[in-house]
Amino acid sequence: MPNVRSLSDFNRNQSALIDELGKTREPLYLTRNGRSSVVVMDSDAFDEMVSFRNELRQREIRVYDGIMRGFEEIRSGESMSADEADALIRKAKGWA
Repeated sequence: MPNVRSLSDFNRNQSALIDELGKTREPLYLTRNGRSSVVVMDSDAFDEMVSFRNELRQREIRVYDGIMRGFEEIRSGESMSADEADALIRKAKGWA
C-alpha cells in the first residue's frame, strides 16, 4: 500500500520523512486539498528504478529486433524447415 501524506505534513516534517524515504526506498505520495499532487522519492531508489526501466526497454528492443530479423528472413526465403534445422544441429553436434 502506498505511503500517502499531506503536503502540509511533509512541509512540517521534511527531515524525518526524507530519512524515512531513504530507509524504505519507497515513493511518498503527497496530497494537496485531499487530492494526489506529487510523488517524492529517494534519489538513489529513483535512479535504480529508471536504470531498471531503461535496461528492460533495451531488452525489449533487442527481442523485437530479433523477431523482425526472423520475419524478414522468412519473407526473403532464408529459412528452413524444423526437420532441416534439426538435421544440421545433429550433424554439427556429432549426434547423427
